[in-house]
Amino acid sequence: MEKANYPLVSIGMPVFNGEKSLAQALDALLKQDYTNLEIIISDNGSTDHTPEICQEFLKKDSRIKYYHSPENLGSNWNFNRVFNLSSGKYFMWAAHDDLRDLSFVRACVEKLEQFPEAVLCHTHTSIFIENRKERLVVANLDSFDGVTGLVGRYRETLKHFPAVAIYGVYRSAALKKTHIFERAIATDLAFIQELSIYGSFVQVPEILFTYIGREKWNTIHDDYKDFSGKDRKPWWYLPFVVLFFDHWSRVARAEITFGLKLRLWSLLIAHEVRQITLKILIKVCRRVCPVNMKERLASVIYRRWMQGPNLEIDCEDLFFERIIKPQVGWWR
Repeated sequence: MEKANYPLVSIGMPVFNGEKSLAQALDALLKQDYTNLEIIISDNGSTDHTPEICQEFLKKDSRIKYYHSPENLGSNWNFNRVFNLSSGKYFMWAAHDDLRDLSFVRACVEKLEQFPEAVLCHTHTSIFIENRKERLVVANLDSFDGVTGLVGRYRETLKHFPAVAIYGVYRSAALKKTHIFERAIATDLAFIQELSIYGSFVQVPEILFTYIGREKWNTIHDDYKDFSGKDRKPWWYLPFVVLFFDHWSRVARAEITFGLKLRLWSLLIAHEVRQITLKILIKVCRRVCPVNMKERLASVIYRRWMQGPNLEIDCEDLFFERIIKPQVGWWR
């Protein structure tokens, strides 16, 4: 791809109180070997030194645009805002605590230019947990290779949701067809599944992205506060039900035939039935499992029915503590 033909890539950085790692993340973006960028920072009412750091970077590089909200309106609002402010042919979200290889943007754009039917490109990803030196896993999109049909793509996103792929590079025209982030816990799942309706997912088979996960999983109240900006989840808010209707309504509004909608709804219902069955199985096993067999059985259940094929585990002990135990939920 000739440098003169490089399409504009918009990078949206929604941030709230990111002073610890913001400067490092912005440096990594500004040093990308792909230079036709605009970097849109949306500060969601930060109370630390985030605004001052952003102002310093505004003086350094004209590609940076900074927007400030006087109050925290929730992370979902902020993720949507940076995309709505963008103008590039391609778009990507960048968290203030994630790091990319200096060739990340170029590698993803070249792949998307090579595959015009693709709507998302990501690279292999090293995943770490904050305050831990060991690498947890390497994530990839291997199970999506060769999955080109609409129904097959949707099924694959339900079975093996590509969580960290949300920080890949998107074709903006496809993003505009989706409803991005709704006001719901785990709406990123429904968004990625909706996106799969409009094109395929491709990857660069190199580790060019490092994701830092939280030391502990959020509670439901934490997640509700994160997307809404409110302190506590109302008693009537049922995340499982709200997410199901988020999925359902996205298919209903999709630009596809009614026959295809019926097929996707049937996949969605079958998936939810499997999830409910698995949760019942886990609860039953929790009651009948002897204490000295709990860890072994939890690992068996997770690896048999919950673990996807797109993870290469590096640290088994950390994986058990940070992934298996919280997901199975027997130790809460």
